[in-house]
Amino acid sequence: MGGRKKRRTHVREEDKPKEAKANNPKSFVFRRGKLGGILEDLEKDVRRVMEPNTATSLKESKKNTMKDFVHVAGPLGVSHFMILSATTQASYLRVANVPRGPTITMKINNYTLTRDIANSASNYSAPPGIFQTPPLVVLNNFTEGKHMRLAAVVFQNLFPAINVKTVKLATCKRIVLLDFESDTEVVHFRHYYITAQPAGVSKRVRRLVMKRDAPSMSGLNDIADYLGGGASESEGEDTAARVVLTQDLSRANIINTQSSIKLKELGPRMEMEVTKLEEGVCTGQVLYHKYVSKTKDEEEELTVRKVNSTALKDKRRAEQEANIKRKVSEKAEAKMAERVRQGLPPVKTRGRRKDGREGDDEDDSEDDSEEEEERQAGGDEESLDGDQDEEAASDDEEGQEEEEVSEDEEEEEEGESEEEEPASARKATKATKTKRKTKEELEVRESDSESDGALEIEQVESDQEGGGSDAEWYREEVGEEPDEQFIRNIKAKKERQKMHDQQRDERKVERKVAKGDKGEEEEARPDEGVRFKKGRAVTAGGKQLRQGQK
Repeated sequence: MGGRKKRRTHVREEDKPKEAKANNPKSFVFRRGKLGGILEDLEKDVRRVMEPNTATSLKESKKNTMKDFVHVAGPLGVSHFMILSATTQASYLRVANVPRGPTITMKINNYTLTRDIANSASNYSAPPGIFQTPPLVVLNNFTEGKHMRLAAVVFQNLFPAINVKTVKLATCKRIVLLDFESDTEVVHFRHYYITAQPAGVSKRVRRLVMKRDAPSMSGLNDIADYLGGGASESEGEDTAARVVLTQDLSRANIINTQSSIKLKELGPRMEMEVTKLEEGVCTGQVLYHKYVSKTKDEEEELTVRKVNSTALKDKRRAEQEANIKRKVSEKAEAKMAERVRQGLPPVKTRGRRKDGREGDDEDDSEDDSEEEEERQAGGDEESLDGDQDEEAASDDEEGQEEEEVSEDEEEEEEGESEEEEPASARKATKATKTKRKTKEELEVRESDSESDGALEIEQVESDQEGGGSDAEWYREEVGEEPDEQFIRNIKAKKERQKMHDQQRDERKVERKVAKGDKGEEEEARPDEGVRFKKGRAVTAGGKQLRQGQK
């Protein structure tokens, strides 16, 4: 029996795709201006060139400004902008280093799209895998003039730098060529695909080695018929393009063998000329202009104007901040005055709240005052409930004595006639007595609450006149004698408390009356000889009845 075959469940280190380094340049390619729509196809082709370190699906809007892109670029790690714009005269490409500049403005004289190059080429090919690695950049003749040397630095920083000693040849699949012609001052932009084929062999042998599927040889008698009688070098091959590989490039191109390197154009193709260099991102001092030149006096005047505008902006910003602080302080003072008018403590400290959040302590004071009012109200309710409970206990005792006396009198007067009356009549008489007693208790308590409320109001007035607790608190906090508004507020608060207490007493009495009526209804059952208690049926003699018995 064969043993279990172990399958590889992990990826080897050399097969893992390496993540892009954090310092690799990233770019945004977008259009600006009213006529930028005519450059939509060119925008797609330029994004294809800058892959994979660019936003391929970036969707810009006409409402977006340059500041929006700059603010987004920082968190996303974007280092360069490639801005396409068009006017009625020509099209332009601006390359800006974010966020400090400089910015190079180039006029696009001619351009050819990728699809046009694919249609015109006989053997055009662009495998999808070649766009997974960034292209190499090659600059030629960018040495004449300071502005061209600066442009060369900007173009180099658009693409990741490579280390010749550690780079892998398998990752070098594309190349961007920028050539500057000093006579016409035109920069030629080209984009190529790098191919490598074994050198020194015929086309049939190369095809047999490079393709994974073997060709069909069903009509041949021998392999020599397919090879054409022997292996000879291919004709028309450029010997200058042959190199000896130092690494394994593919299955057919291995180390220490000669390979023929060829370039296939992918597109797009552009011809541009540098027209302007700016210090910042599309703004700032102009370092170079092809068509406009200024004297030293004009440059100094522009510099002074720039310094003055910057100083004016700083001054306005300071004024705005001062106005904001003034408005905040005025608002706080108005709030404090309103609190004093309402009779609340005029707290004006600002800092961290008691719950740990930033804000005014006034909010905490409001919460504290509300909690204090609730505690006071709760204390008044408890004391009032205690007094009412004592009064209710005494009233119940007196009521019980009166009820016993009245029952004895009724028994003596009625005698045997009471036994002859039906149970329903007796219960109706008892309910009438209970309602009469409850009504009398309500009248007594209403009179007591009115007298207590009057005493409270008199006590409040005496406190305000003679320097009670509220008046003393007001003198300590405000430093003045309590005014009429403060006294009216305190009186209104006491009246609201009194009304609240009266409503609570009425609700208690209503609940008690409703509870008494409910108990009477439960006692009045249709079966006179049977009474119900906790779900059990009990006869008049006290014997329990089981289910099914009558």
